[in-house]
Amino acid sequence: MKRHDFANRRPPSGLEPPRRLYGPHAVEAWLRHHPEQVQAVHYEAHPSTRVRALVRLAEVNGVVTRCGDAETLTRLAATRRHQGVVAELGAFPYCELAEVLTSSPRLLIAADQLQDPHNLGALLRTAAAVGIGAVVIPKDGAVGVTPAVEVAAAGAAAVVPVCRVTNLARTLRALRDEGYWIVGMSPRDGVDLYALDPPARIVVVLGGEDGMRPLVAKSCDLRVSIPMVGRAESLNASVAVAVMVYEVQRRWGSWAQLGRDA
Repeated sequence: MKRHDFANRRPPSGLEPPRRLYGPHAVEAWLRHHPEQVQAVHYEAHPSTRVRALVRLAEVNGVVTRCGDAETLTRLAATRRHQGVVAELGAFPYCELAEVLTSSPRLLIAADQLQDPHNLGALLRTAAAVGIGAVVIPKDGAVGVTPAVEVAAAGAAAVVPVCRVTNLARTLRALRDEGYWIVGMSPRDGVDLYALDPPARIVVVLGGEDGMRPLVAKSCDLRVSIPMVGRAESLNASVAVAVMVYEVQRRWGSWAQLGRDA
């Protein structure tokens, strides 16, 4: 199977500033899964039991730990919602889509121009729960993986590959050449989700708060809608994706098939 240049190269070192991540869920996920990314952990004097455990985990992994007062942590995190712990990390490590494809994931998510960090964070949390191969986002016109996104993701950003591409429509066309069906989610006028016979490999595409751009929509092989019997016109992006991917999994008949080819 041929491989494409997905225009997802990491930016040169120094172009993106280090980030400060706060909250036990997000900090713990990086310490457990990628401790090499963590440069320092700052914690409040008289820490909670959970924060003490995080400090021990950091020390075991050779990460610098520093005790400070609440105001220092608030200044570092730029919020009082740090829950007693702030970590310093390098720029977020976006993944190369070509590298993701080497494991042959059957299901990917592409989010077109999501701008609300809480929506992207919730989407990553759903992706982690279901075992999605990767979440693909455009570099321009959309939120990247910021500390606010990571807090909303509750640690999922450390375990779900996130690929940031220059041209999402072109990337979707390249994924079609790799054997994926490009399935756009539409609030209405799409194939009924519960009548869908899901193909073997799927990229689920959802639009941002203002919908899907025309070129991205044109890149989809078909559009799917979730039946709405109440008065709401649409679902939140992460909720809609969760309904979609769980139904695809049910129709495939096995969780084991979700991560890669059987």
